[in-house]
Amino acid sequence: MERKRVLSVSELTGHIKTVLEQERLLAGVWVRGEISGYKLYRQSGHAYFSLKDEGAVISCVMFRSRVRHLRFLPEDGMKVVARGYISVFEKNGRYQLYIEEMEPDGLGALFLQLRQLRDRLDREGLFALERKKTLPVFARRVGVVTSQDGAAFRDIVKVIRQRHPGAEVVIAHSAVQGAAAPAEISAAIRALNEYGQVDVLIVGRGGGSFEDLWAFNTEEVVRAVYESRIPVISAVGHEVDYSLCDLVADARAATPTQAAQMAVPDIEALGYQSMVLKERLQNAVSRNISRRWQELDQVRDRKVWSQPETLTRQRDEWLSFLRDRLVKSCLKRLDEQSYRLNSLARHLDALGPHQVLRRGYALVRKLEAGDLVNDVEKVRIEEELEIILKRGTMRVRVEAKEPEKNGKHDI
Repeated sequence: MERKRVLSVSELTGHIKTVLEQERLLAGVWVRGEISGYKLYRQSGHAYFSLKDEGAVISCVMFRSRVRHLRFLPEDGMKVVARGYISVFEKNGRYQLYIEEMEPDGLGALFLQLRQLRDRLDREGLFALERKKTLPVFARRVGVVTSQDGAAFRDIVKVIRQRHPGAEVVIAHSAVQGAAAPAEISAAIRALNEYGQVDVLIVGRGGGSFEDLWAFNTEEVVRAVYESRIPVISAVGHEVDYSLCDLVADARAATPTQAAQMAVPDIEALGYQSMVLKERLQNAVSRNISRRWQELDQVRDRKVWSQPETLTRQRDEWLSFLRDRLVKSCLKRLDEQSYRLNSLARHLDALGPHQVLRRGYALVRKLEAGDLVNDVEKVRIEEELEIILKRGTMRVRVEAKEPEKNGKHDI
């Protein structure tokens, strides 16, 4: 009897893994599907999700080294095309697609990539209004970054020569579409900045499809415009076309022709405006002089000139009125102070010792020291004292003294 070959789960799973990894069709397969359950683990940097269509679902893994090279942010519901290989994750026995590169599917992918780049650059502040530079009023030298063989360049030169014959155009040729365009446009912008002899830059091209204008939506070109020390006018495509270059530039023109109109003034129109302003200024000065003469005539007709004594009489009357008020105020104040002084004098006199003497009392003081005596204990027998009366004084000698009894004495 033939002996059965029994495999362990690990052996079976390992064999399946080997078969899948050695299958040529599955080694570098391209898969189209819709992202579902996308999750990026920040600590490891790996991404895990599924790709699905109407009939099936497959688990996917994308390691950190591959995630870093993505040019867009994957989201659930996004349709993508991915390249990778099939293998088995042995711990759970599930086969997975290990993705090595991935990109959005179709034209919608470009719009998605554009939106994500726009949002990221906006968060960095590249489109902020407060950082935009003011265009010069009288540009004498205009730098142009475009294809020197294109209709856009011819339109720009034609308009500048019509509006400002003395202005000079400096062309920095570059491709305006294709794979090489972003690098050439960026290099041309930097070259004109290094040259430093232009007053304003026009960066743009004529109309085209969304893909044709894509170079002006690349991060490389946007950052070159942002870093330009010279004010930049963006003129990409037609009026309905908008690019990231339009958002970052200091001014946006709907067409290259309009960009040329914004870059230089119309000398003929300026001459006419100058003449109109000159006439307005002359008329304003004439009206002002006429008004001043009228004011002078009105002043000259006043009484102060024909009867100057009227002015002095009014001043004299006013001064007389003020003088009378001052005198009355001083007299009133003097009377008030005199009354107060007399009142204080009467009060002081009522409290003085002479008033006490007038009522029949006397003051007793020691003859030698002159101290007032108000206690018998302060004098000695045989000591001489001076008694001051209402009229006159007299000297006495103490023969006896009697202290008061019970805090009282007879008067």
